Amino acid sequence: MNLTHATLVLLLAAKIHGTDAGVRAAAKNVVKKLPRSQRDLIYLVVESKRPLEMV
Repeated sequence: MNLTHATLVLLLAAKIHGTDAGVRAAAKNVVKKLPRSQRDLIYLVVESKRPLEMV
């Protein structure tokens, strides 16, 4: 998985769930599958107070 795939997953989670919790859960699942060098951007979404707005 690469950063493009992770972004697509987050966009789909935002579209399907439409909640902060849904986007945060998707980001937590995706970050485990990314290489360490690409995880920093997804961690910003996970740690955000409003992850839906970041997506």
